[in-house]
Amino acid sequence: MSTPAGNNRSKALRDVRLVYQREVTARFTSKGYFAGMMIMVVAVVAIVMGLSYLNQPKTLHVAVCGATSAEFGTPPEDIQVKACSGMKQARSATADEDADAAVVIADGRASVLVRGNSDQRARDAAVVMGRSWALNKAYAEQHVDRARLARSLSETAPHIVSVGDSSQSKQVGAAISLVIILFVQITGQGSLIAQGIVEEKSTRIVEVLLSTLTPVRLMIGKVAGIGTAAVLQILVLVGALVGAGAVSGSKTGSVPGTGALVSLLVWFLLSFALFAGLFAAAGSLVSRPEDLQSVLMPVMVIALMPVGVAVAAANDLSAPWVSVIQYLPPFSGMLIPMQASIDNVSLLQQLLAAAVMLVAIAGCMWLASRIYRTSILKIGTTVRWSQALAA
Repeated sequence: MSTPAGNNRSKALRDVRLVYQREVTARFTSKGYFAGMMIMVVAVVAIVMGLSYLNQPKTLHVAVCGATSAEFGTPPEDIQVKACSGMKQARSATADEDADAAVVIADGRASVLVRGNSDQRARDAAVVMGRSWALNKAYAEQHVDRARLARSLSETAPHIVSVGDSSQSKQVGAAISLVIILFVQITGQGSLIAQGIVEEKSTRIVEVLLSTLTPVRLMIGKVAGIGTAAVLQILVLVGALVGAGAVSGSKTGSVPGTGALVSLLVWFLLSFALFAGLFAAAGSLVSRPEDLQSVLMPVMVIALMPVGVAVAAANDLSAPWVSVIQYLPPFSGMLIPMQASIDNVSLLQQLLAAAVMLVAIAGCMWLASRIYRTSILKIGTTVRWSQALAA
């Protein structure tokens, strides 16, 4: 025999499911939903391809004439040496941007030709190549034993030790771009929640719905339905991100790794859950769409605060203040994925931050449900945040 508590629980789940299905169907049959998804996909692909292009090393050209290429030493990897016939051709090639710089040997001396906008790497390489020729010439005039000198230099030359990961800054930049896109999604989908509630109030549909539903069940179903649509968009964005990374052949950190992408998705869900109830509560405060912006402003400010903190923290994610604030909602929603993108946070630390976030989510949902329940049936008047909180 079923108990009254079991019946109430079953009815509650059924009511939430009906509202959930209604919201999901409304999203999936909307052209604007898929148009917004395509815009976000284009933005993500553009970011990945742009970062991949910027990270590609640019080959520079240095023209040399008056001596063999071997006499100028070994050029850097990103410098390509091209031969020229003399000063006139070297000057023309440099001026016409056929070469980024030139080294001309004439009358026993080396001349370096550069433009005003020549790349600094080409300038430095041309100067080094000119000095290398001059040094070789001096060695020959002084009858230096070149083989013995080379052995001595190899024994005493400085040993280069690489410290840290040079790709971390690129990974952080990519993570910032993607997390900002996710927070745009949060504010965009949150605004949809608020707008839907206002439309139901202004058309008095909410009164019909609440004749068979409780306010809290209506709010939970609406938030869950729109949240599902948002998650589908994010999954499509992650797929576009991975696909763009594969097409561009990115190996320079412009695309976060699998672990970082999973962390990004999980923290998007947590951040959305944190703010979704507050957006729903904001929508319940007004009865006209034109009044919505004023009550949304406090929630939008709180939702966008982590963006500024993340940009400031990107300069040094190991700073002491970052190691503290990364556990505090809503900042953890941006900082933890950024830390994960450079493997600067352990799984245990992520779980700790997630536990704190879940407590904050529960508090926000409790507060939002009280505001929603108090304000949803107050048609025709704007309820201030202070009034709703006091009630």
